[in-house]
Amino acid sequence: MKSIFVRELRLALVVAGATVGLGACSGILDVDFPGRIPAEQVNDPSLAAVLARSVVSDLECAYNNYMAGSSVHSDEYETANSNVPLANWGERGINADEDDYVIGACESDLSNYGMHTPLQTARFQANDVFARLSGWTDAQVPGRQKLMAQVKAYGAYAITFMGETFCSIAFDGGAAQTPAATLAQAETKFTEALQLATTAADPDLQNLARVGLARVQLDLKKYAAAAATAALVPADYVKLADRGTESTRRQNKVFLLSTSLGAFTVDTSFRNTGDPRMLVANANKGSFNPTVPLWITTKYANLGSPEVLASGKEARLIRAEGLAETGDIAGALAILNAGRATAGLAPLTATTTAQAVATVLSERRVLLAFEGGHRLNDILRRQIPWKGAFGSTRTVNQWTSRAYGATICWPNPTKESNGA
Repeated sequence: MKSIFVRELRLALVVAGATVGLGACSGILDVDFPGRIPAEQVNDPSLAAVLARSVVSDLECAYNNYMAGSSVHSDEYETANSNVPLANWGERGINADEDDYVIGACESDLSNYGMHTPLQTARFQANDVFARLSGWTDAQVPGRQKLMAQVKAYGAYAITFMGETFCSIAFDGGAAQTPAATLAQAETKFTEALQLATTAADPDLQNLARVGLARVQLDLKKYAAAAATAALVPADYVKLADRGTESTRRQNKVFLLSTSLGAFTVDTSFRNTGDPRMLVANANKGSFNPTVPLWITTKYANLGSPEVLASGKEARLIRAEGLAETGDIAGALAILNAGRATAGLAPLTATTTAQAVATVLSERRVLLAFEGGHRLNDILRRQIPWKGAFGSTRTVNQWTSRAYGATICWPNPTKESNGA
C-alpha cells in the first residue's frame, strides 16, 4: 500500500501546486515532476493540510465506487447489459478473484466499480497521515486538531463500508476478521474523531463523526446508543462527497454507468411508487440494451453531481430505528410522520416493535435510495429477501435471461487477501 500512498500523494501535491504561480519558471515545460516523493518531503509538517486533503480525496474516490457498486448489487437496479464483468455487478455474479472488484481503480477507464483497493487505500492513507499528524505539534501545524479529526473520521468511513457489506475483511497482512469486529474498529475511530472535533470546536466534523458513529452503533445493534448519538445531529446537516468532470476519477459513477451509459435500469419495484420522495423517472429511451426501457434516479443531474456522505436525514432514520427497537414506537413514528407530513403523505401506524421497524426500513428504502450503500446494508443486516421483497420470486434477470449468482455480501478477495 505504500506505493499507492506515494502515487496518490504525488497527485495531491501536483494538484496543490497548480495553485501556485509560475513566475519562478521560465516556461511550463520547465516544471519538474519527479518520479517519487522524497521521504523528507512527505514528513514536512507544512504539507499537513495537503496530506489531510489527500485522505478526503481517497475516501471520496472509494465512496463513489462503493456507493454505485453497492447500489446496483442491491435490489435498486436491474442489469440492462450482457457485457462481463459489468453485467455481473447487478446480477450477484462478482466473485473473490474478479479483477474489476479486487484491484480495479477509481478511474472509469480502468474499472467499473473497483472496490477493494480504493477502500483499502483510503483506510491506509488515513492511518498513515494520522500517524504523521500525531508526530507533529500544534505549533508546527496550525489547526492540527481539526486535521486529525478530519483524517480520523474519513478513515472510519472506509472501515465502516467494509464492515457493513463485506463478508469478511483483512487489514495490513492480518487474518480476515468478521464484519462485527470491523465495525467495532470503526466505532472506536468515530468516537476518537468526535473527541478531536470537539477539541477543535468544529461543528461540521462533529456532526460527520456523529452520523458515522450512530450508523455503526445501529449496525452493531446498540440501539439506545445509536438513537442518542443521532439525536445530536441537526436536521439540516449535510456532508457531501465532491464529484467533478475534470477527470474520470472524479466522475459520479451512478450517473456515468446507470444514467448515461444505461448499463443498469431502476428495478421495477422502485418505479411508480406514488411517493414523491422516490426520485426515479422514465428516461423514455432504451438502456445499454436498446430493448430494455431505461429508468433512472434523478438524484444526480450530471457527472459532477456530489453524493451525500452523511446527513441529518440519515440521522433521523437511525434515531427512529433505534427508538423502535427499544420500545418507543410512538417516538419512532413521530419522526417518520413529521417527514411524511412535509411531503403531503399519510401518517404511518404500528402497534408492535416489528411493525415499527418495518416502517423505518420502508422509509429508509425511499429516502436513502441510490446513495451511501444504505439499501445493501439494510438487506444484509435485516436479511431482507433480495429481488423477492415485494412478492417476486425472480431467480433470473428478466432482461438478460441470466440466472442470478450466489454473491450476497462482498467477498474477501483471493488476490490481496491480506488487505494491505
